[in-house]
Amino acid sequence: MSIIVAKNIHRKFGKDKLITHVLKGIDISIEEGEFVAIMGKSGAGKSTLMYQLSVLDEPTEGTVEIDGTEVVDLNEREKTEFRLNTLGYVFQDYALVPDLSAEENVMIPLLMKGMPWEEAKLQAKKSIDEVGMVGKYPNLPSELSGGEQQRVAIARAIAGKPKILFADEPTANLDTVSGTQVVDLITSLNKNHGQTVVMVTHEREYAMGCNRIIHMEDGLVTNIEYLGRFGRGE
Repeated sequence: MSIIVAKNIHRKFGKDKLITHVLKGIDISIEEGEFVAIMGKSGAGKSTLMYQLSVLDEPTEGTVEIDGTEVVDLNEREKTEFRLNTLGYVFQDYALVPDLSAEENVMIPLLMKGMPWEEAKLQAKKSIDEVGMVGKYPNLPSELSGGEQQRVAIARAIAGKPKILFADEPTANLDTVSGTQVVDLITSLNKNHGQTVVMVTHEREYAMGCNRIIHMEDGLVTNIEYLGRFGRGE
């Protein structure tokens, strides 16, 4: 069953003669429980595509249906609620609040959803444990390594049990060892819990645990590589 269906996605920036046509009519579908990597050279449009699929940006033209909802038609308040209740995000810069502890950072989206404080606290600790950070609850981001900060970011992203986890270059600011650990963690969430994952990466080695790699060039999908399960790679 397709949890994401995007059709004829165009994204243009600028106006008049200064328009840049970044995405040029992309059709894509992602199955529930699938782990998909989007790859391409810098400027290929991979992060822009992920922003359309993850409701962080709106296509200039085209439709995006996520879990049965046509998200392009939602107003801003509805999009915010949809993101909060359905989607999880991991960014390359971690996006942690520096003055809050690991536990408090993970609690933020849970409290925004209306979860009671004590329940949010318990869920935050559970998520931090799940990403291998047992006992790091009171640590500030500055007291954690880059890899540990990214693990906290992943804990925050999965704490609300999102249907889809989006990861935009999650290893970009990490050394090879930490990067591998973070991707292994994301891969295990997919394989052990059936978490649907869409990840942008420029490192092929990090995409080898995926079901499919979507290759992009100049705003177009140029090739879809099947690695296992879901489709021709089985």
